[in-house]
Amino acid sequence: MSFVDTRLKIRRFFKKYKKIIIFIIIVWAIIFTVNYILKNMPKEEVPKTTYEPNVSVMSDDEVPDKWQETIESTIDTFVQRCNNKDYENAYNMLSDDCKSEVYPTLNSFKSYVDNRYSSKRAYSIQNFSNVGKQYIYDVNLMDDIMATGLTGKEYGYLEEKFVFTEDDDSLKLAIGGFVRKQNLNVMAEDENLKVNIDSKDVFYDHENYKVTLTNRSKHPIVIADGSSTNEVSLNINTDDRNEKNVGTYGIVLQPGESKSYTFTFTKYCDDGNAPQYMMFNAIRVLQSYSGDESTRQSELDNAIRTYSLRINFPTK
Repeated sequence: MSFVDTRLKIRRFFKKYKKIIIFIIIVWAIIFTVNYILKNMPKEEVPKTTYEPNVSVMSDDEVPDKWQETIESTIDTFVQRCNNKDYENAYNMLSDDCKSEVYPTLNSFKSYVDNRYSSKRAYSIQNFSNVGKQYIYDVNLMDDIMATGLTGKEYGYLEEKFVFTEDDDSLKLAIGGFVRKQNLNVMAEDENLKVNIDSKDVFYDHENYKVTLTNRSKHPIVIADGSSTNEVSLNINTDDRNEKNVGTYGIVLQPGESKSYTFTFTKYCDDGNAPQYMMFNAIRVLQSYSGDESTRQSELDNAIRTYSLRINFPTK
């Protein structure tokens, strides 16, 4: 076959299949262009997340390996017992201090369970903060849709703080943000007033001080009546924290009378600061005290003495 014949056949082929060839070329060009564009587009950054339930979100320190499985297993067992309303066995998982200071009776614990576990709960955990050999976990309780089914409502969660405390070769569990009980046995007195700070309960975000006050004088004494916001305060280094509740109920002692109170102060257990002292900033020794609002100011104006008293905590 001559070169001329070959050229003629090629021309006839292209003439016969011209539209198909053009279509294929266009399609190929489109595919090439799209691939080129996609290849050169900036890649979207996908955030990388890692779930590390035993690493503290506050300080990046990690719960010791030997406790991680025990903690996770304990949380699961506790939640399942609460889900199943196995009150007594769940209650017996709590430390003695948590029982006595937060849930002193099984019935008080039942109320907690019925409130928090009103329906079946699923949960997630995250180590939040560690203080010495105490490991604080956030436990988020959510509706268990596998148990309750889809109801069309929006799902939230209840946040609970579980605290695990090393005790020799075991861990003690506390809930409700309770961290520990600490005996103080701190005392201060003068000719008018004796103050015994017996103990404190440390929670994650506050401290409760159990205090006994005794009037040693022959006159009524007003410790707090809501007339100012700092009648009872707690010093934490350079920061003074006012007691949260005394202004609402007042503290008045008749001659020779003793009363016990629980004082509550905002204080995070992992802030690294130790309380230095408690202050009674407005002690008023009165000639008389009627409790009548109409005579209140005149009784205060005639006070025998107005002063403050500081109770220092021992420093290690």
